[in-house]
Amino acid sequence: MVIHNAYRRYMYSYPHKTAYQYIENLQLNECSSELVKSPTTLYFHIPFCDSKCGYCNLFSIPCKSAEKINSYIEAVKRHSKNYREVLNFKGAQFDSLTFGGGTPLILSINQLEKLFDIAKYDFGIDWDKVSISVETSPNQTTHEKLAYLKSRKVNRVSIGVQSFVQKELDKLKRFHSVDKVKKALKDIKHVGFDSLNIDLIYGISSQTLESLRYSLDMTVSYEPNEIFVYPLYQRPNTSIYRNFNLDKELQYRMYFMICEFLKDKGYFQTSMRRFVKDKPSEENSCGFDNMIALGCGGRSYIGNLHFCEKYTSKQSKCRDSLNKYIKQNEFFKGLSFYKLDNDEMKRRFLIKNLFYYRGVPLSDYKEYFGTCPYEDFPVFNKFQLEKWITEIDGRIKLTPLGLSLSDYIGPMLISDVVAQKMERFCDD
Repeated sequence: MVIHNAYRRYMYSYPHKTAYQYIENLQLNECSSELVKSPTTLYFHIPFCDSKCGYCNLFSIPCKSAEKINSYIEAVKRHSKNYREVLNFKGAQFDSLTFGGGTPLILSINQLEKLFDIAKYDFGIDWDKVSISVETSPNQTTHEKLAYLKSRKVNRVSIGVQSFVQKELDKLKRFHSVDKVKKALKDIKHVGFDSLNIDLIYGISSQTLESLRYSLDMTVSYEPNEIFVYPLYQRPNTSIYRNFNLDKELQYRMYFMICEFLKDKGYFQTSMRRFVKDKPSEENSCGFDNMIALGCGGRSYIGNLHFCEKYTSKQSKCRDSLNKYIKQNEFFKGLSFYKLDNDEMKRRFLIKNLFYYRGVPLSDYKEYFGTCPYEDFPVFNKFQLEKWITEIDGRIKLTPLGLSLSDYIGPMLISDVVAQKMERFCDD
């Protein structure tokens, strides 16, 4: 295999939003029964950022206007009301609360309090019974806000550091200083949370194996429970899209250096991107979890129904979508959706489990679908021949080589129907 093909697509969810189709009025009345079948995450999407990072194609918008953010929170309240009008949350198994973005800590404490109130009073979230995770950036991380999060029993803080080398941060158009990173991490450690995650990026223009090793060394010095290390992608509608050339062979070598370095430091690898201090003890399969998303740019999953606003990565379109959201009173009209059939549910189950360390449990697959992955998807025979997968204790698992090629193998599991819809997507 040619190494430069290792990074084709990050399969963080399936199907991708670009495969979703427009629906004038989404009916959710029949979905209530799905909420009692599987664990559910309540997700707040905070699209606001201090500045737009050069590599980011997510739904995020530079904005510091307290008035605009307050208007957004009022819309989130109406969004929550819409959910409660059409869905019965009695018996829903909420097991996690997540604040993502964007940069959630760009919000003031008073603004954050309003979102926590929505979670508590509208959805019955019990701080003692759920895992609560908040994303942040160095410039927005203050001791006062961290203390507030601690008082709200936040379990996990995830901070986007990306590099401890200023030149590399500048290349990424990541507008924080290394000193600011160190101050933020010092404050996080001082306040104390059950779990700290640090995000890094590899493949940055001018980055070397030595400078990456330095960033890794600095990272582990803060003893994070979790480290995500992402390969840099060149994505359209990002400000550095055509401003650099990726050395994909070097990037692939960096991956193996990362794995070796973190293993030597006592970290356990759970996926191509994620490393944890303590190996997870839970061995349940995943793929049927629900998510209720509040806010513009969030994506919801209820059973086999996925829905969100129309996907875009263009800043002008993101702003238009945000302004429309703020004015809305009805939030289930004019959405994009995808209803997965049995074949797509199989693919989602495989993608969610294969690229995680515990692999695909054949007994669970048989129980859910009545068949076997090798029969349903002949491409698994190719995976075996290439020595990308192996079968251990009734599970199909990626080999170390297969794990390194997660972003190459993943796209092979996209159905022809989804692939065609993604190709026809027009971001206009």
